[in-house]
Amino acid sequence: MKKLQIFLVASIIFALVACEPKINTPIGTKSLGTLGTDNKSLVYVALGTSISAGSQSYAIFPEATKYCFPNLLATQMGVSNFVQPDYAEPGLGLKYVLKGFTSAGLPILTMVKLDGAVNNANYAKPYNNLAVWGAVAYDLIDTSSFAERGRTRDNPYYVPVLRNPQLGASMVDQAIALNPNLITLEMGANDVLGFAKSGGAMSTTYVNGEAIPTPTAAMQQIIGGALMKLTKALPNTKIILFTVPNVIGVPFFNTVPWNALLIDAKTAALLNGAYAKAGFTFNAGANGFVAMSPKSPGGLRQLTAEDYLLLSVPQDSLKAGWGSMKPIPNQYVLDKLEAEVVAKAVTDYNAMINGLKSISNNIYIFDLDQMLNNAIKYGYAVPGGTKMSSKFISGEMFSLDGFHPTSRGQGAVANELIKYINLTFGADIPLVNIQSLPPNYVNP
Repeated sequence: MKKLQIFLVASIIFALVACEPKINTPIGTKSLGTLGTDNKSLVYVALGTSISAGSQSYAIFPEATKYCFPNLLATQMGVSNFVQPDYAEPGLGLKYVLKGFTSAGLPILTMVKLDGAVNNANYAKPYNNLAVWGAVAYDLIDTSSFAERGRTRDNPYYVPVLRNPQLGASMVDQAIALNPNLITLEMGANDVLGFAKSGGAMSTTYVNGEAIPTPTAAMQQIIGGALMKLTKALPNTKIILFTVPNVIGVPFFNTVPWNALLIDAKTAALLNGAYAKAGFTFNAGANGFVAMSPKSPGGLRQLTAEDYLLLSVPQDSLKAGWGSMKPIPNQYVLDKLEAEVVAKAVTDYNAMINGLKSISNNIYIFDLDQMLNNAIKYGYAVPGGTKMSSKFISGEMFSLDGFHPTSRGQGAVANELIKYINLTFGADIPLVNIQSLPPNYVNP
């Protein structure tokens, strides 16, 4: 009888253990494969934009940079010296803060200015994380004054990150000075995002006064030139070049409904009369907003499911009547025609980027575009936890600005990059435990 009891207890324990969720986070040997053999002495440099810098909610602050994917990757690889700008609290830049929600459940956001300095500005070498918030492709090779660039572009991050031209006159020069074994190069997002997030009203490039994404031919010259300089100076360095993500699927473009113009029959009749020449039609209930659209007939457009009303649109202005008798200004809408420009630019950029692999056998392509598109379309499964999604705030993947990843979103990027490195270089780097990373940072 006693043996039977022991057997039953053991069986119950086995059953309970067997039912526990299995977390697919391999311990890993931290073997670097063909990347190198000595983890601690491996030198890793990140070149990139605010994605690599770890921006969240449009700003840079300590609890965000701590969990940027380059820092997570360095930790998982066992690198002993990965130095980033050490921002003092509360951080630097303009940060989105959630003030509440409208009666329709839409977020009410405001911005606060952060003026934190960098604690380690006197560090004697270039930082290992050389990513600059707001950087465009040309910043890789631009040797102009960091301070002047910051003033001209109203960007406070050039000086804190790049600091002193004696460390290197450009981002690429500073990377070369560190003689790294591994470089991740994530660049190009802002060359199209500037156009997209302004509703096609602004960009880093203009043709005949019209804002456009940076032309692909220019991108090829810039990024190709940067890669040739890097590979010539660092012939044995492995360079992982990222594709450019198509941002249109992120919450910034998909949170405020295009058809939230709720009207009664009397108002619908009034609007039908006002916009009869434009051919717009309105009915009692939900309707598409009316917005300025420079390339549409008459410069106006009634929004459809193919248009995007931006997260930056003032909610109080919508409540006061924007989108009906007073069209929504162009800078708050990415219409169908502008969205097509964005999609084509990203497609062309990534075809060009894949072609740059031919410059050197030490250039490898990590498809960040596909990774984020899959996460947006299908969600991102967190081992042992729930599935992250691109839904604003509750999805846990994107921060309050609607396009920068949260800490957990950065963990997802880090893990997909680690999987790529393990497969490409025969390494055995352990994955990040995403569940251990903080959820959304909402307020300072």
